Amino acid sequence: MMRLRFAATASAVLLLIACRDRGAGGGGGIDTKVTLRYHPPAGAVYHYALVQRNVITMQAGPLAGMGKQELGMRMHFTQTVKGPAVDGSGIEVQVTFDSTNMEVPGVPPDRMAQELARLRGLKSTVVFDARAQVVRTDFGSAPGIPPEMASQMAAGVKAMTFAFPEQPLGRGDSWTIASDLPVGQLPGTGGAQAGPARTTLTVREIRVAGADTTVVLDVATAFPTEPIELNIGGQRATLKLFGTLAGDQHFSLSRGTVLEGTLKGTIKMNVTSAALGQQAMVVSTDTESSLRLLP
Repeated sequence: MMRLRFAATASAVLLLIACRDRGAGGGGGIDTKVTLRYHPPAGAVYHYALVQRNVITMQAGPLAGMGKQELGMRMHFTQTVKGPAVDGSGIEVQVTFDSTNMEVPGVPPDRMAQELARLRGLKSTVVFDARAQVVRTDFGSAPGIPPEMASQMAAGVKAMTFAFPEQPLGRGDSWTIASDLPVGQLPGTGGAQAGPARTTLTVREIRVAGADTTVVLDVATAFPTEPIELNIGGQRATLKLFGTLAGDQHFSLSRGTVLEGTLKGTIKMNVTSAALGQQAMVVSTDTESSLRLLP
């Protein structure tokens, strides 16, 4: 389960919202600069479809004979912008999980459907500050949701929401943000400490069409290269990550939301432990995600 949960969390792409500062200039020329700030219109309702696909290959180790394992997920969710939070800490957004379908190797479809039924209609609140940084969430207070699932949902939102820089941006400008890997939340890993993943976002293009302006961003995520010490079921182990994820995001500055986005790549995990003997366990995951704003 560790390889499945980590791959799914690492490729999650949820709650990416951008909006131009009211004082920023328009236009699509090469010298155009925009300031990204989070202030979508109160009352706005955005429906999304999130699709993820992971192909997991056990390349070496005790499970090398398993062959390829495929994990798929399709989720529909709705974001409703409630407006400024009562305490003035940011903008409050209600997230409603409309439907979720998953295909997990070794898990009967009916059992998976029962687990996912708990998420149908679930409403949670996320508060973002002006730079789209997550101030707080209430995933843990949802009735009937296991604490582990709530923790992973919150971690996914915090890890995959891209905070905006202070300065205005033009074509070719980039910034880098660091986000913690959810390794320590995986079952049996003890409180593993890992260095951050680093995501670099680069402005590829600023498109102006009438009253709408869209910023196209190239996105590239690199994982920490230093060894990560784990404690799995009382056994010491070392994890090394290799690979990158790359894709793009299209943000409508006028609407204050993402229109579409993709992210894909290959992540390789190398696990060594005395319990495994001299042969390391090598897991390769080909992952692809897409997020789309529905009409």
